[in-house]
Order: sequence, then structure tokens, then C-alpha cells
Amino acid sequence: MPDCNSNEGLMLKSKWLIIALFALAYSYMFFIIPPPLIFLNTTMTGGDSGSHNYIVNHLKEIFPAVHGWSPDWYAGFPFMYFYSPLLYYLAVILSYLIPINVAFKLVTLLGTFMLPVCVYLCLKILKMKHPIPVIGMIFSLSFIFLEAYSIYGGNLPSTLSGEFSYSFSFALFWIFIATMKKGLEEKMHLLANTLLLSLMVLSHLIPVMLSLLIVPLFLFAADYKHRLIYLIKVYCLAFLLTSFWSAPFLWYLDLTSNIMWTRLIQLSDIFPKSLIPVQALALAGLVYSFAKKDTQIRPIIYAGAISLLPYLLIDNWKIWNNRFLPFFTMASLITGAYCLGNALNRTRLKYHMNILLPIVSILLVLWTNTNMTFIPHWVRWNYEGFEKKRTWNEIKPLFDYLGELPKGRVMWEFSPSYNRYGTSRVLEDIPLFSKQPTMEGLLIESSITSPFHFINQSETTRTPTHGVSGFEYPGFDMKKAVEHFRLCGIRYFIAYTEDTKSSARTLLPELKAIGKFAVFEIPDIKLVEPIKNFTIQKMGPDWLKSSIEWYKNGDLSSPIIFPYKTRTFKKPDEDQDIQCTVTRLTNDSIEFNTTGIGIPHMVKISYFPRWHVKGGEGPYRVSPSFMAVVPKTNHVRLTFR
Repeated sequence: MPDCNSNEGLMLKSKWLIIALFALAYSYMFFIIPPPLIFLNTTMTGGDSGSHNYIVNHLKEIFPAVHGWSPDWYAGFPFMYFYSPLLYYLAVILSYLIPINVAFKLVTLLGTFMLPVCVYLCLKILKMKHPIPVIGMIFSLSFIFLEAYSIYGGNLPSTLSGEFSYSFSFALFWIFIATMKKGLEEKMHLLANTLLLSLMVLSHLIPVMLSLLIVPLFLFAADYKHRLIYLIKVYCLAFLLTSFWSAPFLWYLDLTSNIMWTRLIQLSDIFPKSLIPVQALALAGLVYSFAKKDTQIRPIIYAGAISLLPYLLIDNWKIWNNRFLPFFTMASLITGAYCLGNALNRTRLKYHMNILLPIVSILLVLWTNTNMTFIPHWVRWNYEGFEKKRTWNEIKPLFDYLGELPKGRVMWEFSPSYNRYGTSRVLEDIPLFSKQPTMEGLLIESSITSPFHFINQSETTRTPTHGVSGFEYPGFDMKKAVEHFRLCGIRYFIAYTEDTKSSARTLLPELKAIGKFAVFEIPDIKLVEPIKNFTIQKMGPDWLKSSIEWYKNGDLSSPIIFPYKTRTFKKPDEDQDIQCTVTRLTNDSIEFNTTGIGIPHMVKISYFPRWHVKGGEGPYRVSPSFMAVVPKTNHVRLTFR
């Protein structure tokens, strides 16, 4: 047996201590996040999380493809073109071994459970002395269970809100910046760094963007030329490895909706009350590192300092400034661990490490627990699923009834009160529970039809969300909404409040009342119809602005066609009776017969360049955001490929 006073004996003691502290950390995590809830075969809910269920289920339908077309939100959208697919894909693979609901729950928590390990490995790779890595691991619990913000990313409340892909990429980020430092210094680990960066790209782009700001700081060294070549290799190879997703993402980025975030800066977010003691340690650690010229902690300091730049400066942009704040928070915790670990190592207290570390760890867990209020409830709310809610029996009959109706797009009145069913976005899962397409969903940026949907929403509810910015929304106007329903090929409307029900009853036939919901039908809806009157406007950067103004205030019977180059289109004679019938409709194709050869036809599916026409010309963009085709034969087929 090793002598307990020898170096070998001390190392053995340290290993057992580290194992014990990891056991403490994960026991606490499992106490807050009970495994029986995770392995319950129910449909996860809560915040945006409830809507993500549709994404993973649709991905399984098109598996093993990554990209495809979904007809189920916003009159159709390019599926997975603008949202990182890795964790959804992993959930689909796991679903061949376990129920997809359980697989998806496990995947949503992957980043959360990885973070303590990733922080530990980060500090080990940076060659931090014991006990700094294990203290960093314990301190990461304070970030995971931080309640100061709940949607910025990385912490458990953000994960429960639906930011689980961010959490996964965020956890990998800390290993990546450590391995990049090591790789640049040792001129090794090219493959490891490439793979880490690729995983980050395929899970969430915010950590990748921050790495682009931090990593160049590693070039300030005598061998900067070699380092620059190394960096170029890592980022170029990662792009090549992920190009099956990242190349289309960049190529079609101009076809995303305009969501502009307003800057939000709050001192309570930067310095949360529960973290002030550790952030005070971080300040001392920062001073100590510069006094001792310790370069090993520099990547963490860089991450914290530089993440504040976009947080403080970004405004009215497609990326919310608050997405960068979690890096500052986590960096301050790691720097605090660095300070405490060095303090213990530089005093007589290091001889009592086996006693002090467990005490410090237990106190930190107790402090974290004391500052936690809503997380345990939120965990149960999310992972017990829709089916375990007392209100499931109220909304399930609505899903069942919609599933019995003939196929047709569903528009619904938005209400914050829907949260009683599990999430205010519960009706975004109509495609999952009813196999009917609905106009509203997640991934708002993915469809150029989303601005027009939110105009419809404003006209049908007193509590609209205004999900796309950049223009003035109309007020409640059910008569105008019905006109828009017809134009958008919407067949059914669901009203919830008495006000909206009363307005709808004066304009539409009511099919059925189900609890607090009322289902209406818009008669004679057509997905393809000839455009008898139109104007032409050359395709340009302002096409969407023109379409929105036309949609709000113009003559809906005279849409705008946007060709990429100057050309003319034939208009039908006033007395010409054009017969047009849809003969086949699938998730990614539509066929129709028409007598209007040479006359532009509006196909009420969101425009995207991957649609191809057989038997006609086009597709061209036509207001509001659909496709116009010019038949050359009586039978036309459009296919997404």
C-alpha cells in the first residue's frame, strides 16, 4: 500500500476527494432534476421547449436527411436550414433505442450535465494546480442553478425555456478555448480542436461567434505566423466538416425573417445577488493573475472581458446582446475558483485540503439551494409533460377533433392563458398531436411568411406577440383577418376569448365548441389559384417592405410579382374562366391541373429557391411571400429538393 505521507499517497487521496466532490455535485443535480421525471414517457413542455417536440418528431420523419421542407408552420418553411441540427439528430438516433419523448428529454439536459465536467477539464488542460479544477467544477453549480435570468442561455432556467442547444455548445466552449491554447503552444491537437469547433457549430453559433473574438488574442506570441496558420486550419476544416449544414445556412441567410432585438442591460444581470461573493473572489483572482503574470488563466479572463463587448454594444440586431452575458458570468465563477484554489495552496490550509474542500463544497451547494426559488417547480412542470397536466383533458379533445377534420391550415387566437396547458405555445404542437398544419410555430426566422402571420395574429387577438419587428402592426380587425385567411389558404380558425368568438361568429360558420375553444371554418379555400390581376416590381432588397405595406393596406386581389429580371406576364381576359384544381399535395410537393396556360398562378406556399417547377416557369416571389408559377402545360408539379 502507498504511504499516505508520500506523494503517491497524497495523489491517491486527491483522486478519491475529487471523485467524492463530483458525486456530491451530481447527487445534488439529480436531486433537483429527478431521473424518474426524465424517463417518464410524456411530451415535454414549458416555454419554447414544448414546441421543440415537433421539430424532433418531424426530423425523425425525414431521417436520415438533415434538411427538408416542413408544411406545418408559417405556410411552410425550409426545415433545419437556419437552426443547428445536432441535438435533434442525436435525439432521433436515440429514439430507435428508447421512446422519442425520453430521448429528447435526455438530450435537452445534455449540456447542463456536461458543464461541470467541461469546466473541470478546461482547468486541467490549462494546467491549473489542484484544487482549482475541482473548485471550478463545484462553482459551476452556482451558474447552472442561477435564477437571475431565464432565457439568455447556459443556465438551467434557460435550458428549460428551450435553449438546450445553447447549453450544449456553451459547455463545449470552455474545453475548446483551453485546447486551442494548448494546441497553439504545442502545435498539436488539430483534429481535436476541429472536432470540438464542429460540434459547437452544429449545436449553437453564439459560442462559435465568441470564439472568433477570443482566439485571435492567442496570436500575440513570437511564433504568431505558425499560430495563424493553425487557426486558419482549425476554422476552415471545421467549416468543411459542417458544410452540409453551414454552407446552406450562409447561402440562404437573406431569406430569413427580420427579427431585430433591442438591447437590454441590467446591473442585476451582470452582478446577480447570489454570485456577488464569488465575483468578489474573481476580482481578487484577476489582480493576482496579472501580479504573478500567470498566463494560464488568460483564456478565461479573455472570455469574460470580451463577452461584455457585444453585450454592451449590440443593439437592434438579429442577435440579442444578452446571449453573450452567460460567458461573463461563467468566466467570473471560474476566475473565482482560481483565486480560492491559489489562496488554499499558498497557506497552511493546504495541509487540511481533504477537510476544507468538502466543507466549502457543501456550503456552496447550500448557498445555491438557498437562492433557488422556482427551478424545482419548473423542472417538474417541463418534464412531467403535457399528458400529466390537470388541463390535458381540456385540450386533448381539441387536438382529437382537429385530427378528424379534412386537411387544412389552422390559425388560432393567441392567449397567454394557454400556459395553463403547459406552455403558451401549446397550439404550435397541433401538427404533432393532430397532423394538421398550423400557421404559428417556433423558428420564426426560418420562414419569410412569418411577418404576415403575425399581422394576422394582431388582427385576431387583443394580446398579440408581434414576433417580427420592423413595421407597425394593425389592431384587432376580424373582418380584415378573414380576408387574409383566404389569401393565405387558411382553412380553420380557433378562437379562445369571448370577444374573438363573437367577432368570428358574425363572419364564419362555427364547426364546434370544445371547452373554452371554438373552431371555425373559412369556406372555399384554395391553395393554388390564377392571378387575374397583378403588378410587377423588380426583385430588390425592399421587396418585403413592399409586400408588408401591400398586405396591410393594398388591394389583395392584385398581388405584386417580383421577378429577378425584367419580364412581362400574361394577364387573362376579363371573361376568361380558368379552372384550377390541386390534384396531389404532400409534405414537399404539390401538383395541380389548370386551363390557364401562360397565366401566373399563386401557389400559397412560402417561397424558397429549392422549389422546382415541372410543366411551368418559376417559381417567382409573389406578395405576400408565396410562389408564382406560369404553367406551360395543363399539369404542373412543384417539388422541394
